Amino acid sequence: MSTPLPLARAQAALNTPTGYRRWTRFTFSRGGVTQDLEPVSGSLTQDARRGGRWDGRLQFVGDELIPRRPSDLLTPFGTTVRAELGIELLDGTVSSVPYGVYRISSSKTSVAAGQRSVDVGLIDVSDAVERYRFEAPFTVSGSVDLATMVNTVITNRTGFNPGVSPVGRNLVTDRIFGLDVDTAPWSELLDVLTGYSRTAWYDRVGHIVMGTITPDPSTAYALDNLTSLSADFDTRPPNVMVVRGEPQDGSPPLQAVVMDTDPSSPTYAGTGPGTSPYGRVTLFHSTPLLRDMVSANLVSATLLNNNIGAGATYTLTRPYDPTINAGDVVSVDGSALAVDAVTIDLAGDTSLAVREL
Repeated sequence: MSTPLPLARAQAALNTPTGYRRWTRFTFSRGGVTQDLEPVSGSLTQDARRGGRWDGRLQFVGDELIPRRPSDLLTPFGTTVRAELGIELLDGTVSSVPYGVYRISSSKTSVAAGQRSVDVGLIDVSDAVERYRFEAPFTVSGSVDLATMVNTVITNRTGFNPGVSPVGRNLVTDRIFGLDVDTAPWSELLDVLTGYSRTAWYDRVGHIVMGTITPDPSTAYALDNLTSLSADFDTRPPNVMVVRGEPQDGSPPLQAVVMDTDPSSPTYAGTGPGTSPYGRVTLFHSTPLLRDMVSANLVSATLLNNNIGAGATYTLTRPYDPTINAGDVVSVDGSALAVDAVTIDLAGDTSLAVREL
């Protein structure tokens, strides 16, 4: 669901761009130093298709803000950035919502026409977990809630327990993290959760949230005041999902195959090879966590639902709106659309990458 502005009349004012001024606050923190800075331009993106949902870029001007050494605040050496976006009504009232927690990923300074500026790249805070690889294999015992697994791994990598709430699904067997040196901890966590049709992300205030992978059309809310719509049909998404369970304890392997069997679907797989205009495109997913065919079929169906609509994506543009979340479902002209990504231009419009459900 969306994250509306706390003040109802401020939320209503979003549909009347002449009735408010944009309001932003970016708080930079590192090593006990905290400072609120105002960028001259920038954009922020949240994308539910990525392991790290949040990123962005900001530009600042002024000689006093130019970093000159690694210990300066606007450098990629541990600085955390908290964003708040909102509006200021004509009577001076401010209403805002959190809009992500980031780490600085890059800083580039330049001098043009006598003006010094710095372009700051922002990345999701999961990057801190992702980059700290396991020095040795790390085991999480089975028969614990998936939330316990996430809390255990994040605590081990960061020193802080994120306090993810139980979801009522248990890890069916011991999971050994760090066996593959090419797989980073955050990516490995998400891979495990995919085997249970779950995923995880850092929310607007920097807390880890767990949820299902497939958007729920029943949560759709109306979206109007659109300024443009464009379509993109540049990929051939997989329509055959092959999920293989390869337990590490010697249990027999299993395999589930699910494909698009809807004749009205543009990615219909047909009744056999060569019997549909689209043909067949296969995606393989292997995990040691599947122990029964019920779970294997569920994961296959979830992956299919998330992929078959990816070949037809649409970009919606509307005026500045910090309330929409990646993963939302919106209703436009009676169609339910999954919001895969949202990008806010701090001085321009808000664009949404969506697909039909």
